[in-house]
Amino acid sequence: MILPVASVVTDKTISEFKLLKISLEQYHECQWVISCDEPAYNVFSKMSNVKCLKLIESDDCDHNIASEKQKDTWMKVMMTKFDAVTELISNYGHGLFLDSDMIFVGPIEDSVLSAFANEDIDACICQHMTNNWPVEAKHGLYNGGMFHVRSQDFVNQWVKLSKDYKKHGFYFEQQPLEYVQRNFVSLNLPINYNIGWWRFNTARTQNRLKLLYTEEDVIYFGKRPAVNFHVHALRDIGYENFGQFLVDKMKELLEMSDSENHKQILKELE
Repeated sequence: MILPVASVVTDKTISEFKLLKISLEQYHECQWVISCDEPAYNVFSKMSNVKCLKLIESDDCDHNIASEKQKDTWMKVMMTKFDAVTELISNYGHGLFLDSDMIFVGPIEDSVLSAFANEDIDACICQHMTNNWPVEAKHGLYNGGMFHVRSQDFVNQWVKLSKDYKKHGFYFEQQPLEYVQRNFVSLNLPINYNIGWWRFNTARTQNRLKLLYTEEDVIYFGKRPAVNFHVHALRDIGYENFGQFLVDKMKELLEMSDSENHKQILKELE
């Protein structure tokens, strides 16, 4: 099965996307569509399984700083994810979107791949699972960094609502997802997917770190094999990396494994 995958890549995230691509392709044959700026285009357009949409003019942006100009630019960059996903749907009938700061430590399970192939499921999405409802009320119930979609109408409605994010007081393009999904048949991916620092950062959820362990060269999150981590591991983001503790934990888990795939990831992280 060829896995159609989209991402957003800029000069700042080239190294992280390279690692995402390497780690995912250890387990799956992929065809990529990325929205990108010129530096990323110059790197990835030469690759036979990557189609580059040069849509990004500037990556001088961020969503966690005070500058309104940089926040506005961030939103422009993030909106290009929908162009990449639309290209996948047009070419393959469906597509998986992944933020560039993802690292796969195991394959996407067959049950989830079956859901991707199911024409009756419009989208597969990832809850934040913080157990911190005030935070999720502000930032959104779902994380916009990983989703699978086969309904173009789903994408169109998400784009339409995201364009009015300031009018509605939404958190960028992420928060509209929880409203759009109410009109479609969607599936929530379990906690062993899209493992981000936000799932471990309160007094009540820090104990979840104890559920991460390595056994017989497989990394687990509880009883389920861990599939992918969502962490900034290769670039200086310009402020405190709130997820550094999870980067360190992931490296610890990888070091406990004799898997050649995991050794390759560790090499890339050096």
